[in-house]
Amino acid sequence: MGESKRKEEYFCFPEHFCACYSFFFDIVNRGEQLCCKHQLASRLAVSLGICIEVKVSDDELALLLSKL
Repeated sequence: MGESKRKEEYFCFPEHFCACYSFFFDIVNRGEQLCCKHQLASRLAVSLGICIEVKVSDDELALLLSKL
């Protein structure tokens, strides 16, 4: 969840994509960073074994993506 006034939630794939502004501006457009803070936090959680992995079907993933 973001820190902005709107408290936006970001859909984040740790290795490939994040829906946050920083990912598009700093990583995709400018190429100044390797990942955003959401991707870094996700990778750290995986490394520390403190994340919960949820498997979803293709239909469930399509529904999640349609809500972005």
